[in-house]
Amino acid sequence: MAVKFKDSFHVYVYIIVVVVLIYYPDHSNGAQYLVGGEDYKWSIPLTNDFYTNWSSSHAFVVGDTLLFDYDPELHNLFQVSGREFKDCTADQAFNVYHSPASVRLMEQGVFYYVCTVLNYCSLGQKLMVSVVKSPPPPAASPSSPTPSPLVLEPFLQD
Repeated sequence: MAVKFKDSFHVYVYIIVVVVLIYYPDHSNGAQYLVGGEDYKWSIPLTNDFYTNWSSSHAFVVGDTLLFDYDPELHNLFQVSGREFKDCTADQAFNVYHSPASVRLMEQGVFYYVCTVLNYCSLGQKLMVSVVKSPPPPAASPSSPTPSPLVLEPFLQD
């Protein structure tokens, strides 16, 4: 069935809607991220800044899900405040999770997660994620420089 339009205004509106849908896809389902990746998952990292680097390499948006996979006999997972994150404590944790944990990012903001087994948090087993409301607009592709016109000098004749 073909779409029929009353006038050119409706054609323009239709085109704009299609372009918006193409360039700004729906993120209601969100992306899923395995925290730490396949190699490390939620465990004591090789370096203290491993999870900081992992988190900063992703752009989290509302609706995304963090998947924490870990051995519950060796690790745990608490959502904590910024202060508790810094101090590696969970005395007033917002949430306690059980493995495997699926954490849906439901609002924008900064969220903190720690493992409180022994000194694992101070060894770097802690995660801070920044969540934005919507994804950043697609980056503009760098335009190639416009070549300057070729100027042919007339041959000098004697």
